[in-house]
Amino acid sequence: MQELAGVIAVVTGANSGVGLAATRLLAEAGVGVTLVCRSRERGGTARAEVATRATGEAPALEITDLSRLDDVRGLAGRLADRHERIDILVNNAAVWRARREISPDGYEVTLATNHLGHFVLTGLLLERLRSGRGRIVNVSSEAHRNADIRRAGLETIIRGDAWAGGRRAYSDSKLANVLFTNELVRRHGGSGITANALHPGVLATRIWNQNLSPASIVMRLFKPLLGSPETGGKAVFRLSADPALESVTGRYFKVEHEVGTSADAADDGLAAELWDLSGRLTGLAY
Repeated sequence: MQELAGVIAVVTGANSGVGLAATRLLAEAGVGVTLVCRSRERGGTARAEVATRATGEAPALEITDLSRLDDVRGLAGRLADRHERIDILVNNAAVWRARREISPDGYEVTLATNHLGHFVLTGLLLERLRSGRGRIVNVSSEAHRNADIRRAGLETIIRGDAWAGGRRAYSDSKLANVLFTNELVRRHGGSGITANALHPGVLATRIWNQNLSPASIVMRLFKPLLGSPETGGKAVFRLSADPALESVTGRYFKVEHEVGTSADAADDGLAAELWDLSGRLTGLAY
C-alpha cells in the first residue's frame, strides 16, 4: 500500500460491520478518519475502539441521519470547514426496512438513506475531494441484480409510492449506488476523482438486525455461516488505498475481483435519468 500518513478519509456507517472494519484498517495505516454514524452511543463506542488502533490523527465522530437531507448538508458543511482536502470518501451506510417508511423530506427511507444521502454528501464534498486524492468507494451489493426500477416512474419509486417490499427497496437502492458511480465518473471523472462500486460480500453485519422481515430472520439464523465483516473491510480498504488501483474508476467489484453488473446498472440513459432526478429532488445540481 502507498504511504497513508496524513491522508484524510470519511466513512459513513462506520460504527459496525464493513464500515467499522474498513475504518480500523485505515486508522491503523495512519489515515485520519471521520466516522459518520447515526447513533451517538454506537458511534462513540466505535470511535473509542478505532482510537486504540490509530497510528496517525485521532479519529473524529460525526452524528448524522443520512435519510434527512438537512442533516447531510450540515455534515458536509462541518467537514468542509474542518478539512481543506478529503482524500477518501467511503459511502457505506445502508438500511433495510421491512415496512414502507417515508423520510421527513418525503422519500422512501431506504432510497433516501442508501442513495440520496450519499448523492448529496458526495456533491457537497466534491471540491474537497478534488483537492485531495479523490478516491470514492460506493458500497453496493449483488442485490442490485434483483432491482426493478422500471416498474414505475423513478420519482414514484423514490417517493415510496410504488412500494414492493423491503427486499425490493434495498435492491433498488443498491442499483442506484452503481448507477450513481457510473454517472459520477462520466460527469466528473476528468476532474481528479475516481469512483468505484463494491459488493463487499454476504456478511454477518448489523443490517440483518434492522427489522423482522422474513429475509432478515433467515439471514440472522445463518449468520454463523456468513463471511466476516473484515472481508468487506479489507475490500473497501484496497479500493481506497491500493496504488495499483489509483487510476481505476467506474468499475464494479465483487469483493476483490472486478465483475460485470446487471444490464440496468450498465444503462447510461437510466444513470443520467437517476442523476438528474436526484439533483432536482435534493436541490443539488453538480
